[in-house]
Amino acid sequence: MKLIYKVRTWVVCVVLAAATTTQAQTPTTVTPGICEGVVANFNSNDNGFNSPSVYAGAFDSSFYYHAARGYWIDYFPPFRVAAPGFPRVLNIISPPYNNPNPVSTFNVGFSYIVNNPATDRFLVRIISVTQTPTGTVTNVEATSGLQNFAAWSTPVPYSDLTAPVADPTPFLTGFQGNICIRLIDPDITNGPNTTYRVEVSYLISGPFFAVFDNLSIGPINIPLPVSFIGLVANRAADNSVALKWDVTEEINVAEYRIERSENGTTFIDAGGVNAKGKSIYSFTDHPSSTGTLFYRVKSVDADGKTKYSGILRLAANASSSAGDRVLVYPSPAEDQVMVEHGKAGRGSSMTITSVDGRLLRMVNPVEGATHTPVTVTGFRPGLYLVRFDDGKGAIETVKFIKK
Repeated sequence: MKLIYKVRTWVVCVVLAAATTTQAQTPTTVTPGICEGVVANFNSNDNGFNSPSVYAGAFDSSFYYHAARGYWIDYFPPFRVAAPGFPRVLNIISPPYNNPNPVSTFNVGFSYIVNNPATDRFLVRIISVTQTPTGTVTNVEATSGLQNFAAWSTPVPYSDLTAPVADPTPFLTGFQGNICIRLIDPDITNGPNTTYRVEVSYLISGPFFAVFDNLSIGPINIPLPVSFIGLVANRAADNSVALKWDVTEEINVAEYRIERSENGTTFIDAGGVNAKGKSIYSFTDHPSSTGTLFYRVKSVDADGKTKYSGILRLAANASSSAGDRVLVYPSPAEDQVMVEHGKAGRGSSMTITSVDGRLLRMVNPVEGATHTPVTVTGFRPGLYLVRFDDGKGAIETVKFIKK
């Protein structure tokens, strides 16, 4: 990777223009936002974010995730240690998130360090990711336009040489602050098949490094950024039950609590395991009942916020929660259902439709999974159909009710 050197201003203008010409269909309004719920603090990992380099002749700039510092910065030994070129554009883009904000709004907050907040600028874009019968469609739904850091924050002085940080550099100096901006645009529709990626761009005007940290996308009660992929259970001869579950995007999770129920409604705590940044976890329960049992996993983050997996059903005297029949529970459902099905193969697929035939959600089960959680938040109360195709010609459709 080559070092950054000074480039002509017209190169930056061309690159930034290219980044902003793909506009949303209608103009976006920006106002002060609500940014109390941090979904990515980068203290332990990059949280699935990406920072593609912007190339234009000699112009080459990118954020790097610096694990020792716990944030993103374009200072990254051994590639970039000398004063960077300027002006330059830095981009960072998040993984897809469900929008925790009302329709037509999206709050974006982040922390920054830049040399001159009065002249350095930023731009936020909200990019939809929608699953359709023919594939994934992405689109820019809202853009903030270029904004000065100082206009949206109260910067305070920062000097890397006086702060206790790893690898101090004289080229990280200036001011730090927090941005909180709300983008209002009717193109943000929050459909059941749509998630959103947040892209933040910096336009830096001087030969100094910059920092991006602590992304927020809404109020404090947004869901934990952990996704449960699957949950399975196996009952041994001594009636002990071994549970395993898969997770992705495990951010700031402290522990997982396993809850058991005999009726699928009233749950008790059966024990827990500490989060260790893994993708697969296991727990062995010792219930007294040999009847039908229901399990769910609750993730607990460092701040005490919680999120639940789907509910798993282990039939009476059954040795495994896996089965050949397709079942959906709970029904009536609130925010999520668990679809129990045969072992998913590479060609397996699942759809949820309304009774009048409208496609509402498409899901590709994880290969090898026998249980797939599906979010139904935003569905209107009523009857819905789940169609599971094992990819080998076997298709089954079952019903469930949304409260």
